[in-house]
Formats: sequence, structure tokens, C-alpha cells
Amino acid sequence: MPFFHNDALRLRRAEILRHTGRLAAAFVLLYLFCAPFWDGSYTTLFTASPQNVSRLVVALIAVWIVLDGRVGARLRRKVPLLPFGLLMLSVGGLFALSLMSPFASGTAAMTHGLLMLAMGMLLAAMPLSLLEVCAFIAIPAALDVSGLLPDSSGAIDAGVMSTRVLFFVMTMTAALSALLQLYRTIINIQQIAQDPLTGAYSRGFGSEMLFLGFEAARRGCRPFSIAFVDLDNFKQVNDQFGHDRGDRILAHSGASLIAGLRRGDVVVRWGGEEFLVLLPGLTTAQAREVMRRVVENGLADLPNGARQQCSVGIAERIEDKIEEPHSLVDLADQRMYEIKKDQETDGVGTAKMMAAQPVRPSGTSATVILHPACDASLSAGTVS
Repeated sequence: MPFFHNDALRLRRAEILRHTGRLAAAFVLLYLFCAPFWDGSYTTLFTASPQNVSRLVVALIAVWIVLDGRVGARLRRKVPLLPFGLLMLSVGGLFALSLMSPFASGTAAMTHGLLMLAMGMLLAAMPLSLLEVCAFIAIPAALDVSGLLPDSSGAIDAGVMSTRVLFFVMTMTAALSALLQLYRTIINIQQIAQDPLTGAYSRGFGSEMLFLGFEAARRGCRPFSIAFVDLDNFKQVNDQFGHDRGDRILAHSGASLIAGLRRGDVVVRWGGEEFLVLLPGLTTAQAREVMRRVVENGLADLPNGARQQCSVGIAERIEDKIEEPHSLVDLADQRMYEIKKDQETDGVGTAKMMAAQPVRPSGTSATVILHPACDASLSAGTVS
């Protein structure tokens, strides 16, 4: 698995946590706006009581999460669950204060308890790991251990579930749902990440990995090369041998690219018969040698006994002075098309050199054509 495949998963999960956290914060703001009218505390709303101060703290945290501004942005990126965690802790503190304070009414405690239960239900919508779930369970558990959660035997005898049992059932249900959400997120990402025909990554997921790999290389001051691969004369292959056979050739070509590369390299089906190969940590010369080795003998067998050939354009972020991932792709794509203009084909995808280029002697191995900017001396050289 590529080193930034997990990063792509974390990025998608962080996005889900961010949006769910903002939704939860908006709900808390609406709830706190209505709460004084439910528990009758609107008459003392502007007094400096501990309950009002706690409500103000919760509201400020919720506003910070909803606005999602620059304040704390770096911390939120590093710990995407932090905003919701702070909100959960503040709501738990508000509930605990309403239980401990002799001045808080029973209605206020019930109002804040319902808010705590609502936060637990919102927790169920988040893809959380087992460790994160345990951390959130610790909040109501601390309230229970401290003896703050009321548990009246009379309420049980009357057929009404006690607060302690209610919190336990709701918390465990939310925790299980959060774990299932994480599993579902992983499965969904795996399903949308892979192209079913070739086994390569899909373009949408590949674009995320391109961005992550480019940014990781920039932060680490490391080279980052990409290769844009286009199967030669693939339309003629489809016309001559049929689309079903063309699909099999395309699938075998993708499998050959994947099999010939390192574990940390990534093959993306960019569209049709085009592939994008991400080569993290490789300079232009190293990327050229890797791609030469992979494509020199063709990528798939053709029904007429020939091999499916391809054109390859290579670009590298440092040597080509590229600042954006999409610009790197555009440059590699442009170089690949320049190669296609400089070669002739026999109609079934086997590349031949133009007369102006060095001609491969008969009996030698295949000629690999790469853009001159990669290495002028090897831009159209014969591989022995």
C-alpha cells in the first residue's frame, strides 16, 4: 500500500469529522438558544451565575467550530476530532455543574442532560477508532463514577428507565455506531478508489493521492516525479480486434504497470487508455529508468502477436520548477503528446521511430521514447 494511501483515508475521514463537528456545533447553538425558555432560566439569563457562564463557554466553543476560521486551524488539521471533543467536554461540564449546583433547578439539569444525550447520538455519525470511542465513553463514565448521575430505585419501580441506565445504553449504542461508521467509511473509500477494469486507482482518488504526495515531497524537500502513459493507437486496436478484446488489453496493460513498479508507486487510470504514474522520491533520471524498464517490452499481448506499446511523458517538481500538482500533470501530458507527434505507428500500437530519429537495428530490443527534457542523450535510445 502506498505511503500516502493511509493519508488519503485520513484526509477523507478528517473531512467527515469536520463537517459533522460543525453540524453538531450548530445544533448546540440552537439548543442553547431554546434552553432558557424550556427550563425557565430566561429571567436570570444575564446574571453572572455559574450555569450562565458555563453556557456561555459552550456557546463560544460552538461558534468557534461553526466559523471554522484561521484561529486554531493548524491544530484542527492535526487533530480533526479536537473541536467535537472540546464541545463534548464542555457540554459534559455544563451537565455536571447543573447536577452539583444547589441553585440549578431540576428542569435545568434535565435540559442539559438531554443535550448530553443528543451529543452522544451525534457521536454515532462520526467514523471513530476504538481508542477515540473509549475516550468519549470516559466522559459519562466519569459522571457516573463521581455519583452525579441520579439513579432512583423509585423511578425503576415505576417503570421509568433511570438516568444512569439511559446514559449507559445511549453511550454504548453511539460508540458501536461510530465504529461501524469508520468501517463503512473505509469500505466506501476502497470501493471508489479502484478502477474495476484495470485495478489501478480511479481518477478522483488518484487526484487526492497526487495532492498528498506532492505536498509531502514539498514539505520534505524531496523529488516527486510523475509519468503520463498513453497506449499507442488504442482506437485502432478496438476497431481491429473489438472492444471486448480491447478491454482485456487495457486491463493487462494496467496490471503490467502495477506489477512493474515499486510498492510505494501509484498507478492511476486517468481516462480511457491514459494512466498517471506517481513516483515519489525519484528524480527525472530515476523515473526515466523505472519507466524504461516497465514499458520497454510492451504492456500486453495483441492478437496479432505484437505487443501493446505506449508513449510516456515524465515531469518532476524540482527540476521542472513546478509549484502545483495539476501543473505537473499538464507538463507530463504535454510531453507525452509531443512524443506522439514525433513517432509513427503501424496501426496496432507498435511504436516506430521517425526517419529523423535513430533507427533501431533489427534484432535488438525495443526502443523506448521519452521526452528530451528528461535526458537528451536517452530521449530516443535503444534499450538492450
